[in-house]
Parts: sequence; C-alpha cells; structure tokens
Amino acid sequence: MRTSHQVAAGPTGLVIVIVGLALGACSNLLEVKYPGRIPVEQLNNPALASVLAGGVVGDLECAYNNYVGATSVHSDEYQSASDNGSLANWGERNITPEFDDYASGPCETTNFSDFGLQVPMQGARFQSEDVFKRLAAWTDAQVPGRVALQATVRAYGAYAYTFLGETYCAAAFDGGAPQPPAASLTLAAARFAEAITLAGQAGPGSADLVKLSNVGLARVNLDLKNWAQAATFAAKVPADFQFFADRGTENDRRWNKLQYFATDLGAFVISDAYRTMNDPRVLVADLHKPAFNPYINLWVNTKYTSLSSPIRLASYREARLILAEANAMLGDVSGAMSIINGRRAEVGLPPLTAANQAAAVDIIIEERRRELSFEGGHRLNDLLRKNISWKVGRNPFTNRPYGGTTCWPTPVKETNGR
Repeated sequence: MRTSHQVAAGPTGLVIVIVGLALGACSNLLEVKYPGRIPVEQLNNPALASVLAGGVVGDLECAYNNYVGATSVHSDEYQSASDNGSLANWGERNITPEFDDYASGPCETTNFSDFGLQVPMQGARFQSEDVFKRLAAWTDAQVPGRVALQATVRAYGAYAYTFLGETYCAAAFDGGAPQPPAASLTLAAARFAEAITLAGQAGPGSADLVKLSNVGLARVNLDLKNWAQAATFAAKVPADFQFFADRGTENDRRWNKLQYFATDLGAFVISDAYRTMNDPRVLVADLHKPAFNPYINLWVNTKYTSLSSPIRLASYREARLILAEANAMLGDVSGAMSIINGRRAEVGLPPLTAANQAAAVDIIIEERRRELSFEGGHRLNDLLRKNISWKVGRNPFTNRPYGGTTCWPTPVKETNGR
C-alpha cells in the first residue's frame, strides 16, 4: 500500500533566499531554482502558506533522494563500476571534507551533480524551521488548515535532523558550532513529537502524519538507545503502513538518483553479498548487459524501476524491526524473535533461533539489511552504530583503493566560512 500525505495544491517547490547556511559556508545568496518560484518579498504572504509548506516537502524529498543514493553506494550495498573520479569516490568511501559534490552539489542530476548532501539537507532543515515560524505568526483565519501545514512542516523537518544525526559525524545549525549526532537526534525527536500533537489537533486528515512521526520517533529513540521509548512508538504503527517520497520525470531535480546513476548509467552495481541472499525482500537482478565498465555485468536493484519510482521514507516493516531490536535490548529475546520469524514466515523463509541477546540483535541487524535494503540510509546507519566491518582494500571492479570515510564529514567550506 502506498501512502503519500498531500499538503498543497500547486508546485512542490519554491525559492527562498538564505543568507548563509549551517556554518555560514555560502558567502553568496543561495537560490534554489525549481517550479513554483516565490519572490522573496512575498514570503510573508499568508495566501502562499500551502505553497511554502509544499516547498518544505519538496526540499526534504530532494535531500532524501540524494541521501538514499549516497548512503547506498557508500555502504556495502553497492560497488563502483566506473573510474569516473566523482562517481567512483561515492562508492569507494572517498568522500572527504574537501569534496565539492558532497559539500555543495544540488538536487539536479545532469548539472554535474551526483549525490550532493550538505546543501540540500541543511537547506531542507532550514526551510522547515523558517516556514514553521511563518505559519506560527499567522492565524487560522488567514490560513485555513494552518495546523495541518504546521504538522507537515514539523514531520518533514524532523527527518532532516534524523539523517543529520544518523550518518553525519557532526552537524551545525544556523551559524553555530558543530554538534555531535545525539544533538541532531534529540532535535528530531522533539520535532516528531510536536508533529504528532499538531496532527492530532488537525484531525483525521492528518492521520498519516501521526503514523509517519511514530515511525520517526521509534527510529531516533533506537538511535539514542532509549529502548523502551523506541518500543512504545514502534508498537503504535499499524500494519501495512508505508509512506513514500515522491519522484518524477518533469525535470532532473526529481529523478530517482539510484535509478539514474546505478541502473541507467551503470556507474554502480549491486555488491556480491546482496546478489546471493536468495531472499524475496532483496530485490536485485542481473540485467545481462555491461555496466559502465564493459567487463562488469550490470546488477541492479529492482525496488526502483524508473526515474519516477518513489522512495519509501517510513513503514510498518521498519517499525517492526525497531520493535524487535528494542525488545531484544530490553531482555525479551523470545518476543524479538517472534517478530522476526513472523515476517520470515510471510515471505516463505524458515525460522531462526537465537541463544541469547547478542545473537538476537545480530539476526535483527541482518534482517534490517534485507528488509530495508537500498532505502533510507538504514544500512549505513547500522554500519556506524553497530561498528560493522567496512569494505576495505581495493574495489574489485576498478582496482581503486577504498578510502577511510565512515560518517559524513563536515565540509571545509563550512569550517572555512566561519
């Protein structure tokens, strides 16, 4: 089942001019160009509230698209199949603080941009805060449905903080000093909680935002090792719930980047380990044609089949895995394995057994690797929080050495801009 919360009739984009970003790296005004431009002098017009909120949705979806591509190829899900310096760097753990595409690459795909992260992610975070303040300054009479828009802006903004907390080494906000991941995750939790309160006030039309935010709260509490809270929020997510970030073909900003760079260009191929899992949840295929490197077969994920394939942002399946891990960490190994084996039975896989808590957690992490493959940055987050071994040595397809990057670093353009 696909669920997508609609917040605005009209364009999903806007232009807001930002003076500085994060640590103030951008000395020039940052202008985000896409359909639905709003002149800066009209940003305080309450008649444009729904378009502003829709812009927050579009900004987070843009950042998430880049994030999913970047985290998938940086983790052990993909291998580089191209010697192209920029593209190969993404798949070979060679993202450094000096790497321009990482630091300032936009959402557009064909404008010499791969998976730029810093500007899109911090931009989405900033826009969520800015638009929320504008909505708070208006009245319900000025903006019909204002509370629902506030809930939307908070929920989407919370995901920007979540991604910054899960896989960035540190993050800085609005000219401040870099803060450790826990600071971003704590802010994410607060934003998700506020989204739930606002969505409840907005009524039944915002029910999906409550579900989305419950998944988010479960996720960040798991990251923060608040096992009981993670279990509580995960248990609230109803069966079959899914929430997607939309993609499209109307312009290259909207293309699904994993589809474009991996499947269409063949610059990345599915790693060997994912090719032989024989698990119906791991959607991969050999297309029996050359990748970018003509001596490599093009192995692709089939979770996405076109440039317009949406990308799952949150789901009941994710919540169940969070609940299983939280239960295991709280000492309920039997309950954790019941969740895991219930799902395995649904997809025709035999049950697994765990002799103790550590074994149960290892099984759950492997199940997450399969169930949530190629989406959400989940695998990279698990590599970081569980200290799982990284791909090292040399890329077997390009013979280039792997770098040492694990979490996403603070760009020098940020630190030099202070």
